[in-house]
Amino acid sequence: MKKLLSVILAFCMVFACMAPVVVSAAKVTLPVIFIGGQEETIYSDKNDAESKTYFTGDLPEKELDEVTAGLRTALVRALAGDWEEYLEGFYEAAIPYYSEIILDNDGLPINNTGYDCLKEETLVNKAVNGRYGLYDYTFVYDWRLDPCANAEDLNEYIDAVMEVTGAPKVNIVAVGIGCSTALAYMKQFGTDKISEIVLDDAALNGSDVYGAYFSDNITQNADELAVFVAEARRNMALLQMIKRNVSPENWDSYLSVKATRAVYGKLYEITIPRIARAVYATMPGVWSLLSDEYYEDAIDTVFEDYEFAFENAVLIEKLNNYHYNVGSKTQQILSNAVEAGVHVYSIVNYGFHMVPVNDKSNVTSDVYISASSASLGATLAPYGETLELEEGADETYVSPEKDVDASTAFLPDHTWFVKNLEYNEKPAVVDDLIIAILNFNGYTNVFDIEACPQYLYCSNDQLELTALADTLEDGTQDPSGEDPSSETGQTGLTGFFGLIRRIINAIASFVRNLISFGQSKPFTTAVEEATTEPVEQP
Repeated sequence: MKKLLSVILAFCMVFACMAPVVVSAAKVTLPVIFIGGQEETIYSDKNDAESKTYFTGDLPEKELDEVTAGLRTALVRALAGDWEEYLEGFYEAAIPYYSEIILDNDGLPINNTGYDCLKEETLVNKAVNGRYGLYDYTFVYDWRLDPCANAEDLNEYIDAVMEVTGAPKVNIVAVGIGCSTALAYMKQFGTDKISEIVLDDAALNGSDVYGAYFSDNITQNADELAVFVAEARRNMALLQMIKRNVSPENWDSYLSVKATRAVYGKLYEITIPRIARAVYATMPGVWSLLSDEYYEDAIDTVFEDYEFAFENAVLIEKLNNYHYNVGSKTQQILSNAVEAGVHVYSIVNYGFHMVPVNDKSNVTSDVYISASSASLGATLAPYGETLELEEGADETYVSPEKDVDASTAFLPDHTWFVKNLEYNEKPAVVDDLIIAILNFNGYTNVFDIEACPQYLYCSNDQLELTALADTLEDGTQDPSGEDPSSETGQTGLTGFFGLIRRIINAIASFVRNLISFGQSKPFTTAVEEATTEPVEQP
């Protein structure tokens, strides 16, 4: 019998090694109000979940192809140096895809678009054995709208949840732009009803990208642009589009890199900011992502015409109210919450070069928000470099790669950094981290949960969350970031299972290297070579 138990125990230990580092109970003791981010769908009829839905970010590949279908000749001329026709044509073709989500002069929906169709939920006590899931009570709101108005709805929702559950307080988990509504709620209604709050991927000190877009102050560094293009996950769709519109005799691997970099550079410098001001600048929710550094310049830029400013007076009043009473007071609001006994936590997505829009772009970020902004003050090395630490310096809060120092963050003991996640990405494994934090008895810190250290790594298939230090030691992290599908991100596998994984990865790598967009080299190889050579400002 003892021998059998020993075998079973050994078997369990082997499979325990294969599990992600974050393991916790599936539910928490207080109801959780979940506030989603900018990934939430906008419906053409806010009262009908079966109505048409709209994308709200970069153009998907199908739409990108449709937008550029009539621009082939203009693209060829653009790559030769004449950009005006292509950039103007791109704007005119793209705007119709965004037009339905634009708000009116008061910052309110046009044509009944929105998200209200999911508000018909009948609130009941969803506790199972006295515990709740992260998504039992999802606050349905339109992220485009004024966060202060959404905060009023959130207050009513919290009261309703507390009534049906009998809970004395609630926990709040807010993601991305949803954090603006959470901050507005705490400013307007206080924190008496909140036990713990997790701010996931929040622009607590604004987004330099949206700030530069709205203030029309784009300055690009060619070297940083080259790195961004090489590592951007979404560049393949654009690359395919460029190749389809350039004749084969003019195409080779290096041209693909140079052309993609040029198109990215011009679009992000001129056309994308123009689209942002025409579409997203109508949305108070997106304005909540602007810091003091950009806000007033952005107001002057977007509403520079007196008559236009007068027509948008109600919208501007909403923007000013949030910015001066909430956005510019973020740290004070959070400090007050901590002093009142609320457990405040932050989860920061990072690991990517920021969209290269100005001299602040050369930092690690989630593409749109720097790790410093999301943590309210962490010290960052220039992207791809390490911090210059004095000999004998305390490295307690320094990342394993020595590119982030969390000791200068607003809440260094309560801020986790998850590498390899872009803006608004929240895979299920991050839920495990949040549950582990909320389930800890007391005000959890980054040293309390052995399986959840301050710096974590999310696998490229987003199925595992591992300690970044362990990932680096195991060598399974893809440091180049060139091919998101190249690794499973699994660590802790040894022996037979590790061998299988390495064989599969080797085969996948071999197959990928056979696939080339050019005539001689794989695209990723060409990018690597091109980014080491001097590049001209596109």
